[in-house]
Amino acid sequence: MAVNGGVKTGHSADKDKPPRAIREPWRIEMKEALETKEGRAMHKLRKQTVEPAFGIVKSVLGFRNFRLRGLEKVKSEWSLVALAYNVKRMAKLRAETA
Repeated sequence: MAVNGGVKTGHSADKDKPPRAIREPWRIEMKEALETKEGRAMHKLRKQTVEPAFGIVKSVLGFRNFRLRGLEKVKSEWSLVALAYNVKRMAKLRAETA
């Protein structure tokens, strides 16, 4: 792997490889959606709506790993995390309007 000023730049053999073929229907659909102007605009909204919430859950609430195993238990655990996030958000919004 080549190093440039302490930053890995990738292996030279990787540059000769063709891009990976997209075969899954959901990936093809997403690729086509992102090729349109409207699709790119909608995808860009994620940065404003979804990503900050996950950042707060990870950094402020400290939730980085699920502690339980199994889909039903993980769903329950995520519901509690979402509830905690929403209560924190509601308290902040209420304090701002008071």
